Amino acid sequence: MKPNCNKCKHYFVTFDKYSPKGCRAYGIKTSVMPSQIVRQSNNGQECLGFELKDRLKNQKKEKDLNDPKNW
Repeated sequence: MKPNCNKCKHYFVTFDKYSPKGCRAYGIKTSVMPSQIVRQSNNGQECLGFELKDRLKNQKKEKDLNDPKNW
């Protein structure tokens, strides 16, 4: 599964117009998603530093509309 950098706690936005995306875990700034750079440099291996943001860990899952309890 490909990690979504926007949901990672190490992802940040920079003020550099040529490298607006960054990763604190790997210490990189880039113009593309950091997970792409990590995959290229690790011979196709996905990012091992991905950690879900704390606010997303505590967020409840959306209701399943197919569940009879919600009818």
